[in-house]
Amino acid sequence: MRRRIPRLPFAVVLVVVIAVSGAVVIREVYAPRVTLFLHDLVVGSPAPLAVRLDDDVEIRLHATTRPHIGKIAALQKGLVLVHQGQPVIEEGYGFGLPIVDAPGGAHVSRHAQTAIRRDDDGNFELVKSYRIDVLDTPVRPFRRKYRDVDPLGHVVLTYTVRPPDAIDVRADFRGLHARWERAYLMNEQGARAFTSYLQPGGRVVDASEMGIWQEATAPFGCWKSPERDLSFCVEAPSGQPGFVGRERYLQFNWLGFYALSWSGIDIAVDAPRETYEYTIHIVRETPDA
Repeated sequence: MRRRIPRLPFAVVLVVVIAVSGAVVIREVYAPRVTLFLHDLVVGSPAPLAVRLDDDVEIRLHATTRPHIGKIAALQKGLVLVHQGQPVIEEGYGFGLPIVDAPGGAHVSRHAQTAIRRDDDGNFELVKSYRIDVLDTPVRPFRRKYRDVDPLGHVVLTYTVRPPDAIDVRADFRGLHARWERAYLMNEQGARAFTSYLQPGGRVVDASEMGIWQEATAPFGCWKSPERDLSFCVEAPSGQPGFVGRERYLQFNWLGFYALSWSGIDIAVDAPRETYEYTIHIVRETPDA
């Protein structure tokens, strides 16, 4: 005889469904993810601006907060690195994403405008004006980590793509109308892809030896993706302060689990400053390199 599996009372099922739905709604209010996905699915999202470095490597720039991944799903990103048709940014901020440290804390961007043009040499310039309108706050129950605030102004990033391997980045801080102390120019792609760090002296450091936000000064090194035979390097004036780091783990807070997944070389620019320039190199390697 087959044993009959007892059915849960309808009231119990209804309570469970209401509880789960309520939890999802609360999380979406404080940290939207499903909402962003459904918006893109139903309403659509504008296509990103895109420029190719070669047949395998492309650079994309979104006007929206795409890609919507992890706890920074609703924040703006910089340049997205695409290899063989696949974005490798994961949960990273991308190349050339500004974070502004001002009274009250670190400020980031939720809204931006993009444009594309050619310079005098015929290279494509991708331009993104980031409205600095979000305050990054400590995680606490029933408080948004990324809270909308009155904008501090704009930071305009110009990315000049010089095939086959260089991207010149120019940050313009003159649109900030509030007092600021320091800006961080984030240069991050995915930690699953970029798993080792090439130090300036030539030593290759495995990801397991890397910490989070280790202080460094230029010349910086390169993050390497052995599986893709691909690296990105940050070239800045000698002695420029910055940070090198990597995160690849699950983080838990009152809203649930988040996957952190980025490898980066981030530049610290102290105020007062009108503009700052540096270069990112995308290196394709052979297996014997």
